[in-house]
Amino acid sequence: MCEFCTQHGEGKKWYVNASNYSNDLLNELERRRFISHFYHETIEKGNKSLSLLEKILRRRIFIPAAIRSRHVKQSKIYHFGQIIPLEEIEKILKITNTIVRVNCGCRWAAEKKESRTCFGLSMGVPHWFESLDLDFFGNPEVARLETLTREEAYKAMAETEQRGMVHSLWTFVTPFIGAICNCDKRYCLAMRCSIGQKMPVMFRAEYVAVVADDSCKGCKACVEKCSFQAIRYNGKKTPISIDAAKCYGCGVCRAFCPENAISLLEREKHPIANQFWM
Repeated sequence: MCEFCTQHGEGKKWYVNASNYSNDLLNELERRRFISHFYHETIEKGNKSLSLLEKILRRRIFIPAAIRSRHVKQSKIYHFGQIIPLEEIEKILKITNTIVRVNCGCRWAAEKKESRTCFGLSMGVPHWFESLDLDFFGNPEVARLETLTREEAYKAMAETEQRGMVHSLWTFVTPFIGAICNCDKRYCLAMRCSIGQKMPVMFRAEYVAVVADDSCKGCKACVEKCSFQAIRYNGKKTPISIDAAKCYGCGVCRAFCPENAISLLEREKHPIANQFWM
């Protein structure tokens, strides 16, 4: 299991521990200040930090190792994520009471386009979203909040997977869990930091994808949809191989396999993948 499971999961997956969504955590002063700063400074006041990061990643500017290491350490304390497959989202939604859909900051930073693919979660009232109604780059419509039922949220996130988007869960001052984001490799700053800059700001999923060679027909649909370049086409004999050292276990490849040849295995049980958590 990832280190958050050990620290915050009481021996289980940390994100199905209801206490990590609780109002008791939300009401801690440091956390309330962080959440307020995150939305007022990062979103309402122009999203300068995301826009700067977008420029750095687009231009492939080298970030020194010392800065990368310091950023990862700080991210784990304040705003760190983990890739999760769709079935884990279903478990998470069962223990949350309030679900709010908001605009994706990554997509906005890249193109100034609205993409309502991020979901705020709470065991109670989502206090940290209230101020978002005020402004979002001066556009009240973009700032519009949508409160969804569990069923509506699950359906919406399942639809993002059909578009090739990867699901990730995020903290607001760890271990408080505040959001599920759905994005892809074109826009997701977390994915681009973790893969392109070798500056991980999220754990890999607790799973890894595996393929059944006897079922795979070699259509290559999974190769095209993998955001992590972990799937390779080899030819007719053993058409597809999945690089366990690169796979993040998002499960998106399964959604595009017409033969149902891809499944998820617990990362701990895989002899190679169990060495890679970030």
